[in-house]
Amino acid sequence: MDKVIFKFNSITYAIKAKNTAERLGSKTRMLKNPNPKKGEGCGYSLTVFGNTDKVKDAFDAGKIKYTGYEIPK
Repeated sequence: MDKVIFKFNSITYAIKAKNTAERLGSKTRMLKNPNPKKGEGCGYSLTVFGNTDKVKDAFDAGKIKYTGYEIPK
């Protein structure tokens, strides 16, 4: 995977995830979702470019909570 979009329900988790991904050598872009769905809280997304499998494993191991993720086409 070259690019994955992770969704977070708070800016706190999005920032922790951004810092983790960048420490692993990935480039990132964080955005606020203008219309979060119910259960998504504040609704932030983090697009991760490169090392996406490694980043996802780090999120899971570090208990950085994400509400979901998608692989854009």
